[in-house]
Amino acid sequence: MTPESTMNCGNDLLVDFPTSRRQGQIFTVESTPSTSTSKEQSTPPFPSFKKVRFSEVADMTHVDFPSSSELHQRWYTADDKTRFKRILARDVRRMISIVSSTPGECLSTEVLEACVGIEIFLSRDLAQRTREKRARHMIGVLNESGRQRRSERSDDERLSRISEKTSRWARDRAFELAVGYWELFREMAE
Repeated sequence: MTPESTMNCGNDLLVDFPTSRRQGQIFTVESTPSTSTSKEQSTPPFPSFKKVRFSEVADMTHVDFPSSSELHQRWYTADDKTRFKRILARDVRRMISIVSSTPGECLSTEVLEACVGIEIFLSRDLAQRTREKRARHMIGVLNESGRQRRSERSDDERLSRISEKTSRWARDRAFELAVGYWELFREMAE
């Protein structure tokens, strides 16, 4: 198979990023909750920064589309998803009951750990606001994508900026939650 025919295969391609090192530009990436910057450098200024190497070449491997039995084995069924939703609803009801009946300073580490990942479901108001923000994000990205399709001009950078802007709340919320849990668990450990 030629490289040209491999690149035109569509959705049945996987990108294989080899583990061997290649020559390329080195970037250091520093992230904070509200900003993200990338600076091209030959060596990172601090050892805590991760090195990111962008190669001009990526190996691609053609993978045949899986059969229906393989898909059934690899993906969750509708019954699995329904079961997961029931378990989530049960866990949320249980945590709401525990959190609402226990003073904050009396909550155990186990209870707090059980709340990780389901925080937005513990308050109807927060869950509703989160749904609305997610919908606005999706609408913003889809509107821009549609606009670009109609104008027959693709601008990945603009689409990326819009997506970044409309999802900033999620990154900020995740950062605040992580800091809050870290401080809470650190205090409990002392």
